[in-house]
Amino acid sequence: MAIPNHLKKLSVGEVVKLFVRTVARRLEELSKVDVVIVGAGPAGLACAWKLAEKGLRVLVLERMLGVGGGIRGGGMLLPLALVEEGMGLDMVKELRVRMEEVAPGLYAVDPTELVVALAHRAIQLGAKIWPGIFVEDLVVDYIDGKPRIGGVVINLSPIIEAGWHVDPLYIESRAVVDATGHDAYVAKLAIKKLRLGIEVKGLGPLAIWRGEEEVVASSGKLVDGLYVAGIAVGEIFGTHRMGPIVGGMLESGRRVAEQICRDLGA
Repeated sequence: MAIPNHLKKLSVGEVVKLFVRTVARRLEELSKVDVVIVGAGPAGLACAWKLAEKGLRVLVLERMLGVGGGIRGGGMLLPLALVEEGMGLDMVKELRVRMEEVAPGLYAVDPTELVVALAHRAIQLGAKIWPGIFVEDLVVDYIDGKPRIGGVVINLSPIIEAGWHVDPLYIESRAVVDATGHDAYVAKLAIKKLRLGIEVKGLGPLAIWRGEEEVVASSGKLVDGLYVAGIAVGEIFGTHRMGPIVGGMLESGRRVAEQICRDLGA
């Protein structure tokens, strides 16, 4: 199929002009959203899906160029993840991700297929995913003297990696979710800068089923405007490690989305 003649008439400069105009309009729309989710792993994507499903304006920021977080590597770079009954399995079924039952109530999935399906569903519902963005600080509002997280301070990941001093930009939001996995760096920023007095315990040793339940039970609000989901929960509160089991991550993301919807009246 040949390229239409009317497209061939566009010069290089005109193509760039169209690109700049379009991206400027889209960036303007992202300057103020309902919820910013930091981290595009399974917990962050599940949270984005369920928030967008309720009509909230959702922006997922990911410091890497791809979605999926740590689950992309499966277990030890072997392309397999597991999901169990009672922990996000209904979400996997809704996405129509292929599954193989390897034990009663325990299913194997392809981690790439799962995270791509999660991202696709969230985007279909209106969520935006912006890769290559590093969150370097938090926006804080004070209401009656009490701090409330009101957005994030962002920069390009390559700028941070290069160690350059380049002033950042900001995104205003009604809620922020730390879904940064083992780094848990958004929650740690809040704990340090707001002097919350919370001891960061670090992820505990591996106890699969206990860890799955603990991470979901501890997911939720850390301080007004800031919520924690996924493995970041374990790093802050010391829940047990669970390995390449993804059910708890999905359930954690959904649990946080439900709490945000209640808090924002969505």
